[in-house]
Amino acid sequence: MSASEIERPDVRTPYDLLVGTMVGEYRVEGQLGEGGMGKVYAATHPVIAKRAAIKVLHPELSVNTEAVERFIQEARSVNQIGHPNIVDIFAFGALVDGRSYFIMEWLRGESLRDRILRGAVPIQHTLQILDTIATALEAAHDKGIVHRDLKPDNVFLVDIKGAAPQVKLLDFGIAKLLGNDDLRAERTRTGNLLGTPAYISPEQARGHAVDHRTDIYALGALAYELMTGWLPFPADNAADMIAKHLFEPPPHASLSNADVWPELDALICAMLAKDANERPTLAQVRMIVSQVPLRASAPTFPTTLPDQARGSNRSRAWLILIAALVAGLLGVVLVLGVGRDDGAHATVPPIEMKPVPQTVEPAVTVTKPEPAPAAPSVPPKPAEPSPPAVKAHPKRATKPTKPHTPNPAQDDPDAPMDL
Repeated sequence: MSASEIERPDVRTPYDLLVGTMVGEYRVEGQLGEGGMGKVYAATHPVIAKRAAIKVLHPELSVNTEAVERFIQEARSVNQIGHPNIVDIFAFGALVDGRSYFIMEWLRGESLRDRILRGAVPIQHTLQILDTIATALEAAHDKGIVHRDLKPDNVFLVDIKGAAPQVKLLDFGIAKLLGNDDLRAERTRTGNLLGTPAYISPEQARGHAVDHRTDIYALGALAYELMTGWLPFPADNAADMIAKHLFEPPPHASLSNADVWPELDALICAMLAKDANERPTLAQVRMIVSQVPLRASAPTFPTTLPDQARGSNRSRAWLILIAALVAGLLGVVLVLGVGRDDGAHATVPPIEMKPVPQTVEPAVTVTKPEPAPAAPSVPPKPAEPSPPAVKAHPKRATKPTKPHTPNPAQDDPDAPMDL
């Protein structure tokens, strides 16, 4: 709802308020935007110059009693809550043509939807936004009011000079007062589904009675989109999207953005639980969100593309790898340093053990004579007569026992005869 939107060209209808038209005590300056319930105009009080925004119900809804009641309920709900993070509505009435309107505070800034479309939201800002929204919802729930249409379009970031934007919760047009068991309010007579398919809870999609846990589910879907830049259950049409809300398990934000811390990842999955009883309370959500910033070096949401997040993870992984290698090298140096001192004494015995292998050299020398018999093995042919001589010795040893021993000269000729 920025001032620049006043000059934005819009499709004009006979029901549009012209510049200078007086609505209550305020003069119309131009159209700011348009929603499902009506159009919003910028206006100024001509006397005190106070700026305001005027929301006028659409003509086709002005004849719908239920729509008019819902429009009035929005103004009543906001005033019952009375929280600084919920837009203030301070006047209500009807135009001359019968259309209802209310006047609310002027907000200068941008919607959370526009902020997401502009680029990544830093993680610390995301946590602040989630904490503030949870605070505003707690105030509404304490008054017995459920928003039932929480989404980035209904969250406004007000520009504050020199400070972080102030979060304002808008559009309680389909807010439900707890304790109203009339299901006819849940299922409109026209068959329209109350809520936005991208953020609708399973029980709300089924048309069941809802309570404050429906807003917690929508806050989980909004948190997922802030953390990743994607819807938790994207689809080409509302029917498929609602089916995913009903049946698909909650997605992990860390799969789309590796910088999402485990605490936040688990929290978002719990908020998106199909069973409302399994969802955390807003107090638990705020406690976890407030504790996360205590960690050092807060990561940031990846800028536009998930690939860039993976790139940042790669660079951080390289730094970790280099640090690990350096630490490993230092460890090796220390180990080697200690090993050298101890090894100086341990290596002396091996040096003294060198003579031991030298004592084995006799075995080597034994192998040297072995080839020597190979050399005589070549001339054994001429030495073949020697075997008979070898055999003759035992015969000589036996023959001396005979009486022929006195004739040694006959022994040599007898040797061949014996053979």
